[in-house]
Amino acid sequence: MKNFGIMIMLFGFSQIALAETRNACFSVEGMTCTTCTVTTKAAVKKLNGIKDIQVSLNEKSAVIKYDDALTSSDEIKKKIDSVGYKATSKQCDKG
Repeated sequence: MKNFGIMIMLFGFSQIALAETRNACFSVEGMTCTTCTVTTKAAVKKLNGIKDIQVSLNEKSAVIKYDDALTSSDEIKKKIDSVGYKATSKQCDKG
């Protein structure tokens, strides 16, 4: 039983080690004012694993840094869509 506990701990640590911070970038249709950006940020921040979010009204876009062990770009897209905007995944700019 003791060995089983050790195996469980090692498995948990290996999952943590495999987690990676990723960027998800979206075009966001339907934002018309600064309240829209605040609404988008607040919704996405409710997801586990969100490290940073930048939303631009001028560019109609969102860039989110997240822990891929806790959430996914699909979940982020669903969350943005759930507050009334249409998120479309796009390639993140390098830089």
